[in-house]
Amino acid sequence: MSKIMKFASLLSPLFRLKNYLERAISQPIRRHFAPKPSDSIYELGKWNNEANVQTKYGLVRGFSDKGTWCWKGIPYGTPPVGELRWKAPLDPIPWLGTRKTMKFGNSAAQVMPIMGPTGSEDCLYLNIWRPKSSETELPVYLYIHGGGNSIGSSDTSTYYGNAVAEKSNLLYISVNYRLGAMGWFKHPAVTGSGSPEDQSGNYGTLDLVKSLEWVRDNIRAFGGNPNNVTIAGESGGAFNVLSLLVSPSAKGLFHRAVVESGLTSVCSIEEAKTQSERLLVALLISDRKVANEKEAVKHISEMQYNEINTYLCSKSAFTITKNIPTVVLGMAQWRSIIADGTVIPTEGYSVFSSREWANKVPVIIGCTKDEMKLFGHFIKDLPLSSRVWDYHSMLWRANGVNKPASEMTAKNNVPVYVYRFDWGSPDDKGVSVLPKNKGQELGAHHGAELPFFLGTRGSDFAILIGKTHTKDNQIGREKLKDLCMSYLANFARTGNPNNIDLPNWPAWDNTEGKGKVLVLDADFNDLRLSYSSEKITVQDVLDLVNSELKEPERGQVMTMLEEFIPFRE
Repeated sequence: MSKIMKFASLLSPLFRLKNYLERAISQPIRRHFAPKPSDSIYELGKWNNEANVQTKYGLVRGFSDKGTWCWKGIPYGTPPVGELRWKAPLDPIPWLGTRKTMKFGNSAAQVMPIMGPTGSEDCLYLNIWRPKSSETELPVYLYIHGGGNSIGSSDTSTYYGNAVAEKSNLLYISVNYRLGAMGWFKHPAVTGSGSPEDQSGNYGTLDLVKSLEWVRDNIRAFGGNPNNVTIAGESGGAFNVLSLLVSPSAKGLFHRAVVESGLTSVCSIEEAKTQSERLLVALLISDRKVANEKEAVKHISEMQYNEINTYLCSKSAFTITKNIPTVVLGMAQWRSIIADGTVIPTEGYSVFSSREWANKVPVIIGCTKDEMKLFGHFIKDLPLSSRVWDYHSMLWRANGVNKPASEMTAKNNVPVYVYRFDWGSPDDKGVSVLPKNKGQELGAHHGAELPFFLGTRGSDFAILIGKTHTKDNQIGREKLKDLCMSYLANFARTGNPNNIDLPNWPAWDNTEGKGKVLVLDADFNDLRLSYSSEKITVQDVLDLVNSELKEPERGQVMTMLEEFIPFRE
C-alpha cells in the first residue's frame, strides 16, 4: 500500500497540471499559461542552503559561484512575443521537472554598435545570488541595468552579483526587461484596446513591476525577505527606479530605493504617439512602400487601424530598432516612461512635491561629478568651451539629484540621502588618481561609481575608455569601495546608510547653506570625504554659462544645453 501511495504522490503534480491545462483550453490564448501565484500547481519551497529551490512555477537548480549560490535565467514572466508584444507582461509558464538555471537568459532585443542585432523579445528573466548559509529573511537588493532604456543587459560583469551577496550578506537580483520601442510604445492602432495596463505603453516599466511581483511571491524559497526589498539602478536603470517610486502599479512591492545618475524625464502621451508615428513613417520608407515622408504621411492616413497594427506587428524587433535614430554609444533616440495616467501619473515627477506619490520609501540618490565627460569623450569635433561638459554635468545634477531630493522632502517626512561621487575627478591642484590624462578627459564620469557600489572589479566602460583602475590607485580605491558597500548594505537592511563605525551621512535638508550632500572620494591611499551644501538649479547653470562665456561660444553652448534642458520636466 505504501508503494502505491508513493507512486500516486509522484503522479499528483502531473494530474494537477493536466487539470490546469484543461481549464485553460476555454480561456483566451493570452491567459493559457498565466496562473495567478495563488493558483500555482506547486507549493513554495523552503530555503535549505542548496542549489535546488522550489518556486511557485517549478523547481530550479542553480550552482555554486565562489562564496555564493547562484541561479541565472529564471523566467519571471511569459515571453512577450507574438500577440503578447506590446502587452502587459503575464506570469511565467509553469514547467515540469527541474529547470537548470546556470546560464543567463536572453537580454532584450536591441541593436548594439559594432555588434549589431542581439538579444530577443523573449527576455523576461532574472538572476539571483545569495550567500552560502542557512540564513533566511535576507534583505533583497534588486538591480536594474542601465543603457538609456534602449540598450544593455544584466548579464555583464558590471552587474555581477556575487560580491554584493557575499560581502554584504544580501540576496542580490539582476533583471532584464523590454527596451526601446519594444518596452515603451503607444500608438492607437496597436495599443488602443485591452486592459488599462495594455494601453499604457509602459511595457518595460510593467516588466519591472512583474519582476517585483515574482520576488514578492517566490523569494522566501531562496531565503529572502519579501518585506525588505531595495530597488537600485544606474542611468537608464535609475530612470526606472524613479518611475517605480511614482507608479501606483508598484505600490507596496519595494521598501527602499537607490537612484544612481537618474533623470526626472517623462514622455507625454502625445509625444509617445508622435514618435511612434515617426517610426511608422521610417518603416514604410525603408520598405519602399513610399518614396518620402510626405508620401508616407498620406499613405498612413489611408490605412485602417487593423492594417497599421498588422504591419507593425509583422516587423521584427531588430527591424524596428534599426529604423530609430541613435545618439552617442548607440542608444536609441526614443523617449521612454510615458505619463499615461495608469502606470505613471499624468503629472509625472511633479507628484514628488505633493503628499500623494505612490511609494514613499527611504531613498539614496546621487550622481558623479563629471557625468557628461564620458559622452563628450566620444564627440571629438565640437569647437566648444572645454567647460561644456562641466555645464552638462551640473545640469544633470540639478535635474536628476537636487530637484527630486528637494521635492521629495519638501512636504514629506521621507529620509533622502544624497551623494556626489568624485573619485577620478581632478582635485583643486589638478591632480587625479586616474592614469595619464584620464582625469582631465573623463574624471568621475558617468557610471564610475558602479564597481564601488556593487563590489565588482570594473565596469564595461573600460572596454571603451581604457583602464582607470590601477595599482597606483588601488589602496584608496579599495577603501572607498568598502565604504560605499557598507553604506548600501546598511541602507538595504534598515533604510539608513549610517552606523557607528562609518562617517556620518546626513539626510538631505532643504535649509540653505546646510551640509546635505556626502562627497564620496579617495586619493591614492586614503578616503577623502567631505560635505557639500550645494543646491544647484537649472537656472543656476544657465546663469553661470551667461556669466563665464562670450559670444559666439556662449550661443553655441546654450544651444547644446537646450537639447538637455527638456529633461528637467
